[in-house]
Amino acid sequence: MPTVVTPIKRSKELAPLSREHHEGLLFVFKIRQGLKMGISKERMGRFCTWSWASHFAAHFQKEEAELIPILGECHPMIEKMLEEHEAIADKFAEMMRKPTLPGLERLAQILNYHIRFEERQLFPLVEQMATKVQLVALGEALADEMPACGGWRDAFWVAPKF
Repeated sequence: MPTVVTPIKRSKELAPLSREHHEGLLFVFKIRQGLKMGISKERMGRFCTWSWASHFAAHFQKEEAELIPILGECHPMIEKMLEEHEAIADKFAEMMRKPTLPGLERLAQILNYHIRFEERQLFPLVEQMATKVQLVALGEALADEMPACGGWRDAFWVAPKF
């Protein structure tokens, strides 16, 4: 019998970040599909450049600006978030400069792991620890959410139709 995965119920204040995480998981899927289909590393490297500029850089900045004040910069979960943001940013920079197939797979792997960490551990803790006033402020700050990552025209992850 297949395992049923129950979706995580997210507070309305953090829901915009979770929706952006969905875009991140789509990025992971697209890179992995590209790798399976033998798409050139240069082509996927261009997608990394576009994705970093149009989504991930602003997403990380937003998380750091809004979540650190709630838990504090010295909280172990915040320290983990910041370390992972730095590692992911470094891997994006590397793939934008000189993409490699193992590097692209590693980027997909660490990004997937990071999103799962935030959704399953960090966000529930923030929801638990934030005061009502902090949650309201968080909701207001995140209300101006980024649009979905539309705009990239090279759907390299889609199998060609013959």
